[in-house]
Amino acid sequence: MKLIFALLLTLLAFNFNYSQSQELEDISLEMLRETQSPSDSSAVAEVLYEKGKISFSIINSWEYQFEVIRRIKIYSQEGYDQANVQIQYYIGEKNADKESVSNIDGYVYYEEDGEIEREKLRNRDIFDVDLSEKWEAKKFTLPKIQDGVIIEYSYTINSPNIFNLPKWVFQNTIPTRYSEYATRIPGEYLAYSIKTKGYYPFETFSDVKESSLAGFRARTSIKESKHIGTNLPKIENESFVNNVSNYLPSISYELSSYKTGQYEANKSVSKTWDDVAKTLSDTDTYKKEISRSNYFEDDLKAILKDKTLPKDKMNTIFNFVKDKMTWNDEERRYTSDQLDKVYEDGIGNSADINVMLVAMLREANLDANPVLSSTISNGIPLFPTISGFNYVFAHVNINGKIYLLDATDEYTSPNILPKRALNWTGTILKSDGFQPLDLVPSTRSTKKFQIQAELTSEGEVNGMCRIISLDQYGLESRRSLNNKSNDELKLKYESAYSVNKIEEVSNSNLKDTSKPLLEGFTFSGKEQFVEKIGNKLYLSPMLFLKSKENPFKEEERVYPIDFTFPRNIEHFITIKIPEGYQVDYLPEKVIFKLGGGVAQLTYLIEKFNNVISVKVGQEINAPLILPQDYNLLREFYISLMNKENEKIVLIKS
Repeated sequence: MKLIFALLLTLLAFNFNYSQSQELEDISLEMLRETQSPSDSSAVAEVLYEKGKISFSIINSWEYQFEVIRRIKIYSQEGYDQANVQIQYYIGEKNADKESVSNIDGYVYYEEDGEIEREKLRNRDIFDVDLSEKWEAKKFTLPKIQDGVIIEYSYTINSPNIFNLPKWVFQNTIPTRYSEYATRIPGEYLAYSIKTKGYYPFETFSDVKESSLAGFRARTSIKESKHIGTNLPKIENESFVNNVSNYLPSISYELSSYKTGQYEANKSVSKTWDDVAKTLSDTDTYKKEISRSNYFEDDLKAILKDKTLPKDKMNTIFNFVKDKMTWNDEERRYTSDQLDKVYEDGIGNSADINVMLVAMLREANLDANPVLSSTISNGIPLFPTISGFNYVFAHVNINGKIYLLDATDEYTSPNILPKRALNWTGTILKSDGFQPLDLVPSTRSTKKFQIQAELTSEGEVNGMCRIISLDQYGLESRRSLNNKSNDELKLKYESAYSVNKIEEVSNSNLKDTSKPLLEGFTFSGKEQFVEKIGNKLYLSPMLFLKSKENPFKEEERVYPIDFTFPRNIEHFITIKIPEGYQVDYLPEKVIFKLGGGVAQLTYLIEKFNNVISVKVGQEINAPLILPQDYNLLREFYISLMNKENEKIVLIKS
């Protein structure tokens, strides 16, 4: 947890050296003639200027207007896709929730005969796109794209959904020179919690003015804020990041309190974590649906008829829900419908299934509560928030021992949640409030490879491999094996391990998640493992299990390394050497340690009679490693790769 707190401090760092707000300049020939970004010569395009502006109006109800303008310089053909624009907007299920897009405008600026020319986006080139049941988009491609042009487009989104204002991310996949997010909020009526994060700083300044507001006769106080980021590099793609948006400089506004009339009292929504817990507890999902039991009572009695121990009851209910319900891949914090209907249909979202699970556990007199969390893809809720949660699973306390259950996946087991849910922290929603929950696994997930092989005098290796997967590795492997034929599994292993011939594929405990998953196959190969030169054989001691490449090749690292869960990978290999050969060289035994046990590599090798045994272990004990420790981790993996690439040398006696 100390690592997480250190990372939070980094994410919340601010730069208070204010700079002047910029207005959009006229296009010049000098701009058009630029051939590369001054900050990144490899950039294919660059955001020269972008601004999002929020303002409010009230006619029948509150509504905000989100005006966006963006100007981008394109340097090369690889940057042409910046001219493909898609503007998403929410249509919801009711007309009252529907957003609209208007004032779409676009131009392409280019040089011709020493003059600045421009091509306008035509209305007939703007298309409507259905994204899902609740989302649509306006889509267009700006015309006359070529190297050196500058594109510019703008639009307005009108929305009644004032609880969450559009999130603004200052960093892009291309460098950004200037990015601004401006808001004009009637502070007497609407109060917002502002959430900021990011590795690169941006500047914030605000002022309060008396001003008019669309739909209001009288003037009222308006809080004007500007958030500005300048000279931001492109977003880097790095390994073991999980969700890069957790580290991007961004700002979001969530409604904390409001009032509809001048003399009304403010109504709190999500100002503190207590407010969040109260707001959620008062919804149908956590007040009504979690308490209903009539639709499953008969089934519950049947499956628990011979169960008396609390843990047996928990496991029985958990397995029953996993078997009965199918997850529809929707990550939600609220149930989609009344749970009796969901139960009858047998399919639902994450809240449907896991709130139902909590209800059944409670009906069995177990101490069970829902856990609100955010999946890895949704980001990390650092501040009091409702919208930051998009997932639910179950928390059970049996005589002080805690169990976390997620019934959306048939291969989960108690305290082995799907990887998507292992996102730092969650919030246990109790009848008397809330309790934070650490979701970072504390125990290592283990994968063991066991190989027994024999080397022929012709340099061919024949053997059998056994793979044992536990915890997170067991969950991942079970998914990868699901519904695959033996022929498909052969191809899978041949591809994964670069082995030409795989036979006798087998596995066990695929459905029994209480036991380790076992996989097995026989193999044979030559060129991949052994090189014969003269009277010597050069043998790769780890055969097909050596690492293919170092995942940390770059000399510098921007973002933390997030392994998600601690891990332990063990390799135990025995190789019988052919008659007439003896060992000329064995690699040395070594143990590498990183930073007080954060990571460890153990490499042991020895010969006994005509058998060589190799034992290689990799331990990662800290799932999150900060960028300042990256060089140590990189050197650790370089040492690992170097060691794995060493050869055993056998000579003909």
